[in-house]
Formats: sequence, C-alpha cells, structure tokens
Amino acid sequence: EKYDKINNENTNTGRTKRLEDAAGRYTESIKKTFPKNKTLKGLKIVIDCANGANYKVAPETLWELGCEVIAIENNPDGININKNCGSVNPQVMSKKVIEVNADIGISFDGDGDRLIISDEKGNIIDGDKIIALLTNEYSKKNKLKNNKVVTTLMSNMGFENYINSLGLQLIRTDVGDRNVINKMLEINSNIGGEQSGHIILLDHSKTGDGLLS
Repeated sequence: EKYDKINNENTNTGRTKRLEDAAGRYTESIKKTFPKNKTLKGLKIVIDCANGANYKVAPETLWELGCEVIAIENNPDGININKNCGSVNPQVMSKKVIEVNADIGISFDGDGDRLIISDEKGNIIDGDKIIALLTNEYSKKNKLKNNKVVTTLMSNMGFENYINSLGLQLIRTDVGDRNVINKMLEINSNIGGEQSGHIILLDHSKTGDGLLS
C-alpha cells in the first residue's frame, strides 16, 4: 500500500527503455565518419578489445570496412576487463602485430574511450603521436578550427614543437579529458586529447571514443 501511494504520487519518475539495436546504430554511426571513397581492404589489423565495451563492435565495424581483423582479449567474463591487456598494456597487442605480420595494431581500454596504436614493427604510438597525426591531416584538409590543438600538461615538448612547426598553437590544460573538452569548447577547437589515448574529435563526438579515433 505504501509503495502504491509513493508510485502514484511520483508521476514524473523516469523510465528506462532498452535499445535493442544499439550496437548496430553505433556501428553505422562510426562507418559514416569514414570516407565513402575509401576502404580498409588489404589491411590486416590487430585489435585488443581489453575484454570490454569494444569486444564486439570494434571487430565488426573494421571488418565491415574491408580489413582483415585479428581480435584479441575479446572474451569478457565480467571480471577480466583491462586485466593485463588493453591500452594500459599495449605490449600485448604490439607482440601480436609482429606475430601475425599485421599492418597496424589498436589497443582500446575497457570502456572504449581510449586507444593506443602499434605500427607494423611493434612500435608503440601514444596519444600525443595520434593527435599529431590527426592534426596534420586536419590541417592539410583545412578542417582544423582556429589553428589550435588542446592537450594537457602531460604532453611532451617534442609534440608541442611539432605542432608549432606546422604553424599551429598548442593549448594545455590540467590532466583530465573533461578539462580538455571544456577548453576545446571555450576556444572553438575541434581536436584535442591526452597522452594516455583519450582523443576528442568534436566534429563527431563530445567525448573520447577510441573506435572513432
């Protein structure tokens, strides 16, 4: 009786609804950011899914874009997320790249908002270098807003010197992707991130997304 009274009085109580095709919608949204006239066909990619959020959508999305996918750490059991794998342990991925002679490797973290990359030789490419690559591409295509890039105090001076060599300005914030995002919104920048692999691409998302990056 008490429950019924509370339930009847609180008519504005929120309700949840399960989105059955959430994974499919997300996959399509990621694919729409990929150039229509390009494909990943012919590439072999190793993906470390960290036994987390990307265990299914990342391999499926990249496979649908045409590449050969070798997925590892893609069997979550509820307790093995990030366990000795993923972006905090990218050596697992880089070793697999060398083992299978892949073109590139990608390590996500458990919740999928970070990534660390390996080249075909097993060299680890952190967030600073990923942001540098993206910034260079954006700049060449005149897509970089205000000629400014946002990172944190943790980014190294070599990265800053590279950004400056492109005629661009690096703006630093305190550590934390929320600080990066707030500064990007404040100065109208569309590329930012952290050395740890949080990459913010405001043209597409207002949060870090490893697969998008």
